[in-house]
Amino acid sequence: MHTTLSDGVLDPVEAINIYREAGYDFIAITDHRKVGHLWQDDSFLILPGVEWDTGDAIHMAVYHILGIGMDRETVDFYHGAPYEGAPLGNARAGLWVGSRTGRKRYHPHPQAVIEAIRAAGGIAILAHPAWSVMSPEELYDLHGLAGAEIFNSVSGVPFNPGRDEASYYWDIWAKNGRLIGAFANDDTHYYSGEQTKAFTMVNAPALHRDAIMEALRKGNFYASCGPRFHSIDYDPEEGLVTVKCSKDVQTVVFKSNTPWPDDAFREINGSGAASYRIMQADRFVRIELADRQGRKAWCSPFAVGRR
Repeated sequence: MHTTLSDGVLDPVEAINIYREAGYDFIAITDHRKVGHLWQDDSFLILPGVEWDTGDAIHMAVYHILGIGMDRETVDFYHGAPYEGAPLGNARAGLWVGSRTGRKRYHPHPQAVIEAIRAAGGIAILAHPAWSVMSPEELYDLHGLAGAEIFNSVSGVPFNPGRDEASYYWDIWAKNGRLIGAFANDDTHYYSGEQTKAFTMVNAPALHRDAIMEALRKGNFYASCGPRFHSIDYDPEEGLVTVKCSKDVQTVVFKSNTPWPDDAFREINGSGAASYRIMQADRFVRIELADRQGRKAWCSPFAVGRR
């Protein structure tokens, strides 16, 4: 979420209260290029956050990367940028390119952003790959991401051109061996319909920064706009994946690398469970839930295989 500290329309206090009153347990304020601070009371946690951006879609692909949960200062890539023409001498050097104002702007290498976030004790999340019109292969050389946004509320209409869901990327990435964690975020700017639509549900033993961050690093989370996963069980001997979910779920879709799966789409109409028998060629499975209102939930992909 963004506030008046960058390009959001509400100040931090107003923005925080909207999410607290909506029943969220924790949030991250991710203003552009401004690292927030940790704050917690008995029922609400604000994780330090920031959104770094790099690339201009001409000389370099566009990458927006969230830093979440840092416990020390993060490198400021822009004010501390090397001077133009400096002998950087490594493959992760950034670029100086012209802007619409005629001034040249520094674009750090996305891997350098990821490493700086991790060095500061945080996790790095690739923001809205569909909004950024990324090619799937533009992620392959990046390492150390905790995941990416499979859903980004403000990337949908009327705020942006309908690129709120990015799930197809997960199939391409997983087919090529990259099992990427799936986050759902609002990326709230306007607070006029895009707020409190998405969330990342975390399985952690306590509502505390350390517990939440440990769960995020381990992948103990799923993404949702409403429906709830209760459990996912994979039995490799039987070749069976079983999901249990909230009673509002109407349909379950099992996605894999196989273009012609058997019974991958299931209408469960509130029964709360569905199963999928993996195909011989399947190497990963991920699951999408949808409720009566069409709201979805997504789990991160996980490896399967009869061998």
